[in-house]
Parts: sequence; structure tokens; C-alpha cells
Amino acid sequence: MTTNDKSRRSRIVEVAVKLAQGRDFGEVGLREVAEQAGVALGTLYKSFSSKEEIIAAAVQYQTTRLRRQFDRTPARGATPLERVDDLFARLTRALTRRPAFARTVLGAISTNHPDISGAVLEHDGETTRMVVAALRGGPPDDVDVESYTADERTVAFLLRHIWFASMVGWSASLYTPAGVLEHVHDAARLLLAGAESLRA
Repeated sequence: MTTNDKSRRSRIVEVAVKLAQGRDFGEVGLREVAEQAGVALGTLYKSFSSKEEIIAAAVQYQTTRLRRQFDRTPARGATPLERVDDLFARLTRALTRRPAFARTVLGAISTNHPDISGAVLEHDGETTRMVVAALRGGPPDDVDVESYTADERTVAFLLRHIWFASMVGWSASLYTPAGVLEHVHDAARLLLAGAESLRA
């Protein structure tokens, strides 16, 4: 894929997410996306065969961007709990500063559409790696998936799901970002207190 192709794909994804502001993504037409992105409809179809593929690309874009951020600046803190708090504070801030994009990503992760499932699996894997890295006190790039302990897998799984459920609550205006972080902190505190191997 050329640099121009990548740039065009990124522009299409950004336009599609922007057009979803204030309305359901399902109401956004591909012709409208193409017009706003400044490309022909046929050109759009060369990059994406469906609206779901655009959403999948949005999820992959967000996942890759966050992974790179944590590789450059790992979760901060002297203890696993402090680092987990920092991790989820930064993840939450990255999403909630762009509500329309966040709701698109959260909705995509909740669906079982075949064009999106691969991006969702990648998101789950990378988020798990970020949590394990925070528990250990290093960048995600240093974490070998095969090295996860049973406690690390369990804690990462539960924290990811509590955070995701709380973010869905935020998208429905049930919780504030601070409320999301409070839920994750309370869960992490209890889980880490019960996991002897993670009490460093």
C-alpha cells in the first residue's frame, strides 16, 4: 500500500467518524463519506468494501495509536495499582475527548459483524498486553504474550471488561469519565489485593 493509499484510507475513516457525530453511524451513507473525503465513490470502494470495514479500520487506528503511546511512555506509578490507574486514565481520556469516535469504537467492539471481528480481536489482544505491561512496569513492546501468568490474564480480562462496561455506561450518559475510572480503580484494588503474585 502506498503512502497516498494510507493517507486516503485515514481521511475516509476520519470523515466517516466525524459524520457520525450526533447520529447513529448506520445513518451515514458511503456516498456522503466519499463526497466529504474528496474521493470518488468507486475510489472509496477500492479501499473499503463496506461501512463495517471503515469502522474496523477506525478501531485498528485507535488501537495502534494507543499502543505506540504506551510503548513511548509506559504507564506511570510505583505500584501495579498506580500504573493500572494511569493506564486506564489515559485510555479513557483518549476516547472521551472525541465522543463521536469513542461511541463508534465502543459500538464496533460490541458487534459480532464478520468485517469487524478481526479488529475487535486485535483490540482485545493489545489492550490485554497494555494491562500486563502496566502490572509489570514496562512498555507493551517488552511483553511476550506467551509469558502471561494466570493471575495476569485474569486481572487483565476482568479490568478490560469492567472498563469497557463502564465506558458503555459513559456513552449512554450514565457515568462521567471520573466515574469510569473510579469503577476500574476499585476493581483493580480488590483484584490486586487478592493476587499474591502481583503485589509488588
